[in-house]
Amino acid sequence: MKKIALSVLCVCMSALVAGCGGKSAGDYNKEGMQFYESGDYDQAEDYLNKAVSMDGDNVEYLQNHAMILIQKGRQDEAIEEFEKTISNKKSSSAKKNCKYAYRGIGMAYLQKQEYAKAIENFEKALNYNIRPEWDTDIMYYKANAILLGGDVDGALKAYTEIIEKDPENALAYKARANVYRDKNEYQAALGDYNKALLYMEGGFEIYIGLAACYLEVGRTEQAKEALFLASLLDIKTDKDKYYLGVIHYYEQKFDSAKSEMEYALANGIEEAYFYLAEINLIQENYEEALKNFKLYQETTVVVSPTLCNDLAVCYINAGDFEEAEKWIDKGLGYNTSGVLKELKRNRIACAEGKGELDRAYALALDYHKIYPDDEAAFTELKWLADRLGETLPENFDNLPDSEETGDSEDTGKDEDKGDAE
Repeated sequence: MKKIALSVLCVCMSALVAGCGGKSAGDYNKEGMQFYESGDYDQAEDYLNKAVSMDGDNVEYLQNHAMILIQKGRQDEAIEEFEKTISNKKSSSAKKNCKYAYRGIGMAYLQKQEYAKAIENFEKALNYNIRPEWDTDIMYYKANAILLGGDVDGALKAYTEIIEKDPENALAYKARANVYRDKNEYQAALGDYNKALLYMEGGFEIYIGLAACYLEVGRTEQAKEALFLASLLDIKTDKDKYYLGVIHYYEQKFDSAKSEMEYALANGIEEAYFYLAEINLIQENYEEALKNFKLYQETTVVVSPTLCNDLAVCYINAGDFEEAEKWIDKGLGYNTSGVLKELKRNRIACAEGKGELDRAYALALDYHKIYPDDEAAFTELKWLADRLGETLPENFDNLPDSEETGDSEDTGKDEDKGDAE
C-alpha cells in the first residue's frame, strides 16, 4: 500500500509540473508553433501563453510568443518581450538569442512604420557573427525598411548586397526588379525578373512585372506570353484575385479589371488604387483618376516617372497647369526612358495652357528633332508656328540641341499613353 501511495503521489506531482492536461511547457510551445505555422495566431498565442506561464525564463518560449504578437499587430508588447531575452546575457546561447531578438524588434518597428529604428535593429542583429544562415533574411528585411523609408537608391544598393552574398536569391532579384520597374529602368528590371524566374517558380508578381516591362520596350509577344503564364496560376487568396485584375488590365479587359480592383480595395489591398486610376484615365474620367492617384500616393514611397506623368495628365485636363508642370519636372528629373516622350509632349501642352506660346514653340521644335515621326506633334508645331508667324527652319532634322532641355533621344515606348493633347 505504501508503494501504491508513493506511486500516486509521484503521478500527482508530475501532473502539477506538466499542467493539469498532462502537457509540459515544451509540448505547449511545440503545438503553439504548429498553430503559428498554419496561421491560427489566436490558438498559437493561447498555447504559448501556457508555455510561458509554466517556464517564464525560457528564451525560446518568450521569443516564439513575441513573434506571434507581431503577427497579431501587438508590436509594442513584442518589443518588450524580445528585450527581456536580450537582457539575459548569461545563457550559453546568448549571442544567438540576441541576434534573433534584434531581428524580431526590427520586424516589429517595420510594422510600426518606424523605419529608422527598424534599420538600426536589423544592423544590430547583423553585427553578431553567429548563425550566418540568418543573414540574408535579415538583410532582406533591412532592404525593405530602407525602401519603405523612402531611400530608393539605398534600397537598390541593399538588394544588390544580398545578391552579391547569395547570387541565387530570387526574392532579392524580384524586389530589385520591382524598384527598377518603378523607376522606368525597364531593361534592368527585365534582367532581374528573369533571374528571379531562374531561381524560383514563377509567381503573379514576376510574370506581371515581366509583361509590363516587355510592353514598355515594345516586345508585345513576350508580354502576351508572360500574361498567359500568369493566368495559369491558381487563384487562392484575395491578393491573387488582385493580380488577376492586373492581368485583365494589361489585357485591356477594363470592366473585369475595374471590378477586381474594387474587390481588392474592399479587402484592404491598397495597391489597387493605381490600376483603378489608370482605368479611369483611359476612360477619360480625369476627376476620378486624380482622386485614386492621390489615394495611391498615400500607399507608396516610390514616386515613379509614370505616376508623375499620369498626375500631370489629370491636372492638365483639370486646367491646373502649374501643378501639372511640377509633376512633369519631377518626372523628367529621373532621366530614364519609358515615359520621357509623354512627359515632353505634356510639357508642351502645359506651356500652351499657360499661354506661353513662344516657350511652347521652342519646346515643340526640340521635341520634333528627337521624335520626327510623331505626326500629331508635328501638326501641333506647325499650328504654333502659324500662330506666332514663325517659319520652320530648313534642314529640320539637323537642328542643334535645345539649350533649354538638353534632352537626348530615349528609346521609350512607341505609343503615347497618357498624352494630354
